[in-house]
Amino acid sequence: MGRFTTIVAGLTGAICVVGLAHGVEPPDLGSSIRCSVKTVAIAKPAYMVVDAVVRGEKLLLPDYTNGLREIDLGSGADLRSVLPMGTKRGQVTGPQHLACGGGRCVVFGDRYFWIYYNEGFEFIDEFPGMTTGAGGQPLVFADRIVVAGTANPSVTGGGVAFLFVQYDDGSVVPLQEYPTGMPIPEVAKRIHFSGPTAGGVDRLPDGGWLYVDPRNYGVFVFDRSDRLVRAWRGTNPRFRPPNFAVYEPVHDASGRETFSRWSLAQTQVKRPVSLGGDLVGIIVGIPDGPLLQRHELDLYRLDGSPVATGLDLPEIRGGRIVVADAGLGRIVVVGQTSWEPGSETKAWQVTISGVEN
Repeated sequence: MGRFTTIVAGLTGAICVVGLAHGVEPPDLGSSIRCSVKTVAIAKPAYMVVDAVVRGEKLLLPDYTNGLREIDLGSGADLRSVLPMGTKRGQVTGPQHLACGGGRCVVFGDRYFWIYYNEGFEFIDEFPGMTTGAGGQPLVFADRIVVAGTANPSVTGGGVAFLFVQYDDGSVVPLQEYPTGMPIPEVAKRIHFSGPTAGGVDRLPDGGWLYVDPRNYGVFVFDRSDRLVRAWRGTNPRFRPPNFAVYEPVHDASGRETFSRWSLAQTQVKRPVSLGGDLVGIIVGIPDGPLLQRHELDLYRLDGSPVATGLDLPEIRGGRIVVADAGLGRIVVVGQTSWEPGSETKAWQVTISGVEN
């Protein structure tokens, strides 16, 4: 008989059972939620997992030293290199973030260029020199992108924005920002700019979108016109706000490990994902030993009502984990078993059943 984990949450007796592939059935407690996790090892480890996009059974992985890779989610094998590496117009170098929508895709790389392609990855245009950066997968619409990252006051006309709308002409409309003149801790900047394993944005079926702030587990729901229509907070009992006071900036080669050690000791609220209808899934990273985290799944309705929180996903454990994409009943998570660049890379497909969406 296979191993399984049962967690009871909420007044409805919602449970999550991990490992049902072995045929273990949960006790009949009324309405139940089942999660099964399929793990696939990526044959060629990524240099550093920062972002990923799912298309059917294929994974598009921006790999800092290997370009944009297309990977078979079933086997973990590389299928092809999607984009050429280089510094010429239309080429990418050090790709970090990728997102598609509205008939086009955008790549953000270490030249700090936003490079646009059609959905077949034929070059459209590039926008160099913008003083904005992404901290995670942006949202791409036909006329704009929505970014959780950082925007310089020189383009916002105010403080440092960490959630903003960016138009193709370079104009930026801040939605959330630190007030003008407010001192911002360096570690807070790193969360917004180079902390891709926490927080982020996702689109909703009605054309709107939502944002999760990793600092306080705040969830903000926007309509298709980028107007805030609802705000609430996640209720995972193990969430704790980041402890900025214990982080000491390091400006040498050991800085990446120092930041990772601090970051992985904090609760990490990942990028939210829409699971269809008004159902939202949010994976939460919980410190689980030096430089490692285990993960739980929270499910909510768009009005903030919890469906279930703290559903254990014991297979998903590592040092750098990002949420790639989701669809009806499925979340794809990608990550590395260690914080160190080039470490073993895996994809986990979490299948959810037993909850109405």
